[in-house]
This record gives sequence, C-alpha cells and structure tokens, in this order.
Amino acid sequence: MTLSTNLQIIAHRGYSASAPENTLAAFGAAVEAGVEAVEFDVRTAACGTPVLFHDPMLGRTTNGVGPLKRRPLGQLKVLDAGSWFGPQFAGESIPTLEESLAFLSGNVSQVYQDIKGYREMEDLDRMVEITRNVGMAEATVFLSSDWVILNRLRQVAPEIRRAYLTGEPATLSNALDRAVVDDGSMMSVEIGLALDYPESIREAVDAEVELVTWTVDDPEQAEQARAAGIYRITTNKVEELLGWRSSLG
Repeated sequence: MTLSTNLQIIAHRGYSASAPENTLAAFGAAVEAGVEAVEFDVRTAACGTPVLFHDPMLGRTTNGVGPLKRRPLGQLKVLDAGSWFGPQFAGESIPTLEESLAFLSGNVSQVYQDIKGYREMEDLDRMVEITRNVGMAEATVFLSSDWVILNRLRQVAPEIRRAYLTGEPATLSNALDRAVVDDGSMMSVEIGLALDYPESIREAVDAEVELVTWTVDDPEQAEQARAAGIYRITTNKVEELLGWRSSLG
C-alpha cells in the first residue's frame, strides 16, 4: 500500500480555480483533471427546486441581484453565472441539483453536498429524493454546519452519510460529539481550525471518525493534514493537489 492510497482529493465547488464555482463547467474541469470526488453547495429556489449556489445573494457570481431564495427556477436559469470568472464562460447557468448529480454520476466516486439554505423541511426531503432517484445516494455525503438540517437528513435518509461541518472553535467539540454518536458519519473541519486544535483532531481519529478538511490549496498544508490523520482533502487547486498526492508514491 502506498502513502497516497487512502487520500481523497475533493474538488471544492468543482475545479473552482479553473472554472466558475458550482457550475457544470467546473465539474467538467474536475472530471477532466482526474479527481475522484466533488463538493458543491445547495440552496433552494423560491419554487422549491434545489440548485447549486454558495452565497445567499446573487451578486457575486451572477449578473442577478437580491436573494436567490426569492427567485423561482425560471428566473435563475436565465442569469449568467459564468462571465464573472471569464468571458469564455459567458452564459453558464446555475445548475439544478438533479442536473449536477446526473452529470457527476459515473464520473466521480463521491459527492459532498453542502446544504447552505432551505425554505422548509420538505426541501431537504426533496434533496434526498433527487439524490436517490439519480442513483447517487451511496456516493453522497451531506454536509452542514446546521445540526437541524443534519438531524432531518438522518431521519429521512439514514443510509446517506452525513458530515458535521465546523469552522469555529465554539462548535468544534459539539461537531465531534455528534459525529461520534451518529454511526457512520464524518466531521468536516476548516484546515486552520484543524491545525490549531490538534488535540480535537487526535480525539476524532482515536474515535475512528473520518475527517474531511477544507480548503487546502497548498501541498505543504495538505501534508500537515495527512500527518494529522485527515485523508479527505478539499481544494480549489485540483491538479496541484493531485500532483502532490502522486509524489507520495
């Protein structure tokens, strides 16, 4: 067994250093680079359709304005979600969860769905239904820093793995406590937090809780994560981290 055997490189919002985040273009770039896992963000349109988008507001990554949750899918689909990144991506649209999972099915072995927003609990049920219908339940890990979301997902989809996400010291111990008792779940920890609190990471490793970290764009930092026992590494710079992993032999 080589050093790199158990290391998973996860494309953050797709290959977001090469294409606009949370778009099919970013997923295509990730697949072409040879990554085996992709992470993306999920929110709900005004009509209840789950779509891929990070921010609550449309302005940073589209030519739209205002909250995404107030726009139905038809209005979201006509927005340009690519030009902000580069003119070659003009006209790239906001993908639905269904479109994204269908694209990734058969191309990657794992998908991390970071649930950022919802209108009502039934929206979470709809995300589960779509994931199952596309045949991606076994490949999916649901992530959230909102324990209400993860509790609901555990109730309606116990077979789909969950990851308790934390980027702050105040929630680190609680995330670990929940991951320990939630059989088969993971803990997702921001890399700076993971390196600043090595005792919590050791506790998680000792408890056999699988760890995910984000966002690691530097091979030196990736090596620190691996040395700490974190083998699922999320990055914007997919090819750089794949190269680092290959160099381990």
